[in-house]
Amino acid sequence: MAKKELLLGAVAAGLIFSGAAVPAFAAKGEGKHHHRHGAMIERLDADKNGKVSLDEVKANASAAFKAFDADGNGAVSREEIRARHAAFKEARKAVRDAAEADKDKAREALRAGGPYWLPGAGKMFDRTDTDKSGTLSQAEVLASAEKMFERRDSNKDGAIDAADAGKGKWHHGKHGEKRAEGMLQRLDTDKDGKISKDEMLARATQTFQRLDADGNGEVTKAEVDAKREAFRDARKAFREVKATDGEARDAARKALRDARIDRMGGRMFERADADRNGILTKAEMETAAAAMFQKRDRNGDGFITLDEMGRHHKK
Repeated sequence: MAKKELLLGAVAAGLIFSGAAVPAFAAKGEGKHHHRHGAMIERLDADKNGKVSLDEVKANASAAFKAFDADGNGAVSREEIRARHAAFKEARKAVRDAAEADKDKAREALRAGGPYWLPGAGKMFDRTDTDKSGTLSQAEVLASAEKMFERRDSNKDGAIDAADAGKGKWHHGKHGEKRAEGMLQRLDTDKDGKISKDEMLARATQTFQRLDADGNGEVTKAEVDAKREAFRDARKAFREVKATDGEARDAARKALRDARIDRMGGRMFERADADRNGILTKAEMETAAAAMFQKRDRNGDGFITLDEMGRHHKK
């Protein structure tokens, strides 16, 4: 997968948590991540018994394979995967751009156009492609789905349900704990090992100022788009020198890091624009950051600790 796809519904998520959120199985009622777990169970649980069996996972994977195999030749190519992902982005953009009266219709079109996720695609493509044919067969996709099922069925009872939630594993991917520690260090300006609300709001203000190119106290879509274009340019520049040594590579890496921060801040523009007028104010940015802080501060002690940033919580 691409890391792909984003994690929280507030702008501060873009300021703090880089990378995309991977769909995961967790308990309901414990934040947006766990809400996604409930939605996934509901989607895959064909017999509506409250849990997902391996047969149900494979049935869903088979349906996804047919959707991705656009030419019906029994193999899914990288181009077909990219086409499905592009269709998803367009449908999602249509939902964002739709007038309020048309939102439901756009969401229905988004759902009808699915599925958009294929086991073994994205970053796992080469590993899933066991025969090295350059395409994915249905058997390879089903094998990947089965491996996913085995990983998620943490108590090994043959089903994925609420009992598999909250095992203390990091949900930011293989190196999630390391990334969460890095995020904490960047935000924890007084170095007390935790993030206060003031530190969160300070980062939100800093990001707003970076996006507000003309310094007029408002961030427009044009300014956000300019930051995204700057990220693409910085990424291209780094690729051109990353194989070399010396100051040029170091400077390109720093420029890319800075541009990535701007892109992540800009990515949440639409969600933070509370009044939907196409302009983001500092107050809206701070409100979104405060809402995110409250959601992540699960124990209500006024701080976000490393555990609250990155781990599932036991029931």
